[in-house]
Amino acid sequence: MTSLSLTDATGLVGVAAYVAAHFAVQVLHASPTGRLAIALNVLGPACILVSLSGAFNLASFLTQVFWLVLTVVGWWRRRATKVVTLEGRVALQNE
Repeated sequence: MTSLSLTDATGLVGVAAYVAAHFAVQVLHASPTGRLAIALNVLGPACILVSLSGAFNLASFLTQVFWLVLTVVGWWRRRATKVVTLEGRVALQNE
């Protein structure tokens, strides 16, 4: 049996993050734009990108880069649309 390299282990952490994010949204009904989903959807591709340094694959690399960029852009746009109301609660500008 072969031993698990550090890059492979990091990739497995990334896969676990993807699965955990999907589980949280689909089964636990967590918000797909909530902190947990965003954090896991950043951790997943970041770890898999690290794992690709051990065995590069262009298609996987591009998938992870796009996933990471889209997650960060979505988080940034949602963050930018939040405003604090007079009552001190957070609301979206387009509500």
